Amino acid sequence: MLNLFAAFLVLIATFTGAFSSLFLKKGAEKFNLSLLQQLRNKDLILGVVLFFAGFVVYVYALSLEKLSILYPITALTYVWTAFISIKFLNEKMNLYKWLGIATIILGIFCVTYFAG
Repeated sequence: MLNLFAAFLVLIATFTGAFSSLFLKKGAEKFNLSLLQQLRNKDLILGVVLFFAGFVVYVYALSLEKLSILYPITALTYVWTAFISIKFLNEKMNLYKWLGIATIILGIFCVTYFAG
C-alpha cells in the first residue's frame, strides 16, 4: 500500500521544483557571467533555494517509500510547470501539450493506484 505521507512529501517537492523553475527562468533573463551580480539576482537565488528545498524533501520521502512508486510522482513537476508557465509567463499550450499532461497524470495514477 502506498505510504500517503511519502506521496504528500513528493507532491510538495514537485510544487517546489515547479516554482524553482519559474524563478530560475526569471533569474536567467538577468543572468550574466559576473558572480557579484548573480549574488544580487534575487530570482536566481530563490530558484536555487527552492530547488534545494525540494531536493531535501524528496530525499526524505525516499526514506519512507519505494523508489519505483515515488519517482513517477515526480513527473507532476512537468504538470505544475505547465500551469505556472501559463499563469506567470503567459506561455501558450496546444493540444499536444495538453495530451502529454493527461498522459502523465494517467501514468501516475496507474503507478500509485496499483502500487499494491
